[in-house]
Amino acid sequence: MTLVFKWLFGLITVATSGISLLAFGLSWWPLVFVFLGLFVIASNYWQSIDYIATLLARLGGVLALLGIALLLIAANVGSSFHLSPSYWVMIGLMSLMAVLGCSGFFWAQSLEPSTSKQE
Repeated sequence: MTLVFKWLFGLITVATSGISLLAFGLSWWPLVFVFLGLFVIASNYWQSIDYIATLLARLGGVLALLGIALLLIAANVGSSFHLSPSYWVMIGLMSLMAVLGCSGFFWAQSLEPSTSKQE
């Protein structure tokens, strides 16, 4: 199941970043999130980066929550709530990204580095 969540998180993150690049223009943050999504997808095939990818997915989920909060605060400027349709799409994709990224807190607990001694 973790494999499915990683694939979904990676694809949603790349899609959200792609739409952000189209809507807001070229900047570093969407490019960082594209690489984050691709890194999480790559962790399905290279187990050595699995632990780091899980931590980055959790961080990406928390940052998506913060992005949603900031977008909603910006929409409420002037006491009149207004969001254009492209921002609604961004909120929807960022919500999926937040849910899938924060689900990383519940991904397989065997990802933690082992501290037991083998004799």
